[in-house]
Amino acid sequence: MTGATGAGRGGASPYNPGENEILEWIRGGTLGHALQREEGSMRPVLIYLYRSDMNENCCAANFERALFRYQPTVRAFARFACYKIESRTVKEKGLLEQFDLRSDKPALLLLDAEGGLLHKQQLCVDPKKFLRVISSSVRLSDLRVRLKSSQLAQRTKAQKLVDEDRFNDALRIYERLGRKPEALGGHVERLVTNDLNEIEEIAHNLLAEAGQMHEERKLLQSYRLYREIEKEFSRLAEASMQAKRHARALSGELRRLGVGLR
Repeated sequence: MTGATGAGRGGASPYNPGENEILEWIRGGTLGHALQREEGSMRPVLIYLYRSDMNENCCAANFERALFRYQPTVRAFARFACYKIESRTVKEKGLLEQFDLRSDKPALLLLDAEGGLLHKQQLCVDPKKFLRVISSSVRLSDLRVRLKSSQLAQRTKAQKLVDEDRFNDALRIYERLGRKPEALGGHVERLVTNDLNEIEEIAHNLLAEAGQMHEERKLLQSYRLYREIEKEFSRLAEASMQAKRHARALSGELRRLGVGLR
């Protein structure tokens, strides 16, 4: 089975790149679209990259007529989101540079849901032996999924603390998550970054509110002081009027007694 080619030997029909329909392929788009679609999911991803002019390429025929038809590998790939993508655009080639791929060969990319590389293959394979590669890739992907689940649980806890206005406790959790940024999956890292930006915005708004309240408190205190002064002046004015009345009454009484006032 590993010797499948595009030459149509032994009466086989000529190989047509992209012909395999046995796997449950998700068609269309680019590598970037596929990774964006699977971001945040919990399943590994199979990307099969080929070109329409690879009809004479033995590795492309090996993948589609041997690996993708061998029932044990077909069952193993059922765990994956399988994308069949014809790589031909400049944009696509730019995205492929990160995987250091040969342009004259098809490529199998086994990725986790964050786009992290689990395995890449560009040469012909023995489907039976490749089963071990699939199994180890699934185990590594599951390990990363468990790590991501733990990180998401920590983030949920931090969000709850933020809702309770316990910002210091929430920030301690985010600090622990950020100690090893390389361990954060891309999806979790973006969520944590967004959370921290929101906390920063909340803090900014709270500071603005606190400043406004401080100004309002100063105005209120000034108003209260003014009212107290006003009341004191009112009491002094009343006392002054009473003193004047007493002075007039005393002056009249003294005149009645014949006591002159100078």
